[in-house]
Amino acid sequence: MIYPPFFDPLIEKRFVSLFEIKDLIVKYRSQVAVDGVSLKLEAGSSLGLIGANGAGKTSTLKALLGLMKYQGNIEVFGQRPGNLKVFTRLGFAPEDADPPEYLTTQEYLRYVASLRIKDSTSRKHEVEESLKFFELDPKKAIRNCSKGQKRRVLIAQAMLGNPDLLILDEPLNGLDPMFMIKLRERLIQYREKGKSIVYSSHILSEIEKSCTDLVILHKGKLLYSETVAKAAAEFGSVENAFAKKVGEAGA
Repeated sequence: MIYPPFFDPLIEKRFVSLFEIKDLIVKYRSQVAVDGVSLKLEAGSSLGLIGANGAGKTSTLKALLGLMKYQGNIEVFGQRPGNLKVFTRLGFAPEDADPPEYLTTQEYLRYVASLRIKDSTSRKHEVEESLKFFELDPKKAIRNCSKGQKRRVLIAQAMLGNPDLLILDEPLNGLDPMFMIKLRERLIQYREKGKSIVYSSHILSEIEKSCTDLVILHKGKLLYSETVAKAAAEFGSVENAFAKKVGEAGA
């Protein structure tokens, strides 16, 4: 089998999927947040994870990253979540976190880049390009940034080093419409280079425009999994698919 150039055959020779989740269960004390979810993602795909508040989206992403305890089986690049080899190949922009407020945007991105990019010239160039694309003032302290600017900083740091897998939890929160369009185009280009993306969002129209695959979670369970193209063909749109499936399950 021939792998794309960003694959390490020593790690992935037995694994076709970029990641695979089987029978995932996540609990908060006695409350079940994720109940038996199974899904996988192939290289060069983008997965849109949608569902109402409390559906289990963030818990699923955190389990995938190895940030919380879970039952079931998860493999990312053929490894368990939390493995150092996994961390070096993914980027993550959380929903419920802020960058260090005592740093400037440039200082923070330089710090993240120093952990991911070995070549100093490449590191400098990528930070400069990132600041320009994400429309960030390099000298502005993060504590003085707006909500939307902080969101752009988090997405920017996740993309530094061109990770093979990009995980974005509600990345569109706080972004203005014009930058949403700009980011959508960048994410599509990113996927077309053979990278993979998983992101959750309540903005269903953006999922339809940006993603190749769709998963609907409802009350911790996997309700629907299909390509975006097939979902749109069957229901007319991702929004219609969501309303139909959740309606049938009972809100």
